[in-house]
Amino acid sequence: MATTPGAQEIPAFLSTLPRKRSLYAVDTYFRESFEDLVAVGGGRIEEFCHDHALLLLKPDAVVSRRLGPVLRWVLAYGFSIVWAATVTIDRHGVRALWQYGLNAASRDRRDAADLYVTACECLLLLLALPGRPEPASLVLSAAKGPADPVRCRPGQLRYDVGSFNYQLNLVHAADEPADLLRELAVLCTHETRAGLFRRLGGSAGPAPDGRSEAFALADRLEAATPEVDLELDRTLGELEEVARTRRPDASGRATGELVSLIARIRARCSTDWRTVLRLAESTGVPVSRWQRIVLATHLLDPYVPGATSLLPDTSTAR
Repeated sequence: MATTPGAQEIPAFLSTLPRKRSLYAVDTYFRESFEDLVAVGGGRIEEFCHDHALLLLKPDAVVSRRLGPVLRWVLAYGFSIVWAATVTIDRHGVRALWQYGLNAASRDRRDAADLYVTACECLLLLLALPGRPEPASLVLSAAKGPADPVRCRPGQLRYDVGSFNYQLNLVHAADEPADLLRELAVLCTHETRAGLFRRLGGSAGPAPDGRSEAFALADRLEAATPEVDLELDRTLGELEEVARTRRPDASGRATGELVSLIARIRARCSTDWRTVLRLAESTGVPVSRWQRIVLATHLLDPYVPGATSLLPDTSTAR
């Protein structure tokens, strides 16, 4: 059985951040994935880590029908798709995947992540981009664009394909080779990882072509999942329309309060989405899961004031 290096021995090709190398040296997910790669990788461990990147297409990409556009964007950028699979993420997976940043996340952001990341299956891609001086994961992390759509620029995935807000931004990418290994352990079983490493890290030769499988899985996911409009104003309009058909409560106020609050939110004078849900419940206005997701993710404040992530949030740093 291979031995994972100690904190001071994790090679710099896995991460340029000493703190990350120290934390990951005692991180069970990273250790298990690294052990699997060492066991089958022979002399091509660094090459595998350098040439590959991991991209997760989240449930918002599924319901907004952006899977195909994302796949085409990735291929046009120059990446090849060498493996694709669907994955289901539960609330424990949410905390594992974003473990080193959620300490600085607001409760609203954590609750919203639980609601939307678990809403349906995701599409997971292993990409390859050999022959570049920088690791493929770093290229992809920069190319996808920041989490905040306002900060995205033409040529970045989240700008070109379109995203909706800080959380509903279609994709998540592993930042560095160390994150590639760790997130493969969060999202895949030992058997799946070992099989991938044997195919891609253990011997030289042409990489497998996973394009057809990726597009077939995208079609399957979208066929199984209803389409949803993720724009805030559309959701507010739907709720207002239903609210106007409801009778007021005994005090005569609740329906009017809901319509008035929706108007203030539309005018960008309020972000009180939790009161929208409370008033909707009290007046019998049904709110679907994705309507809750749209309200929360568009209106929440993602950060805890003064809190600092355990590791830098690279999605906000570019």
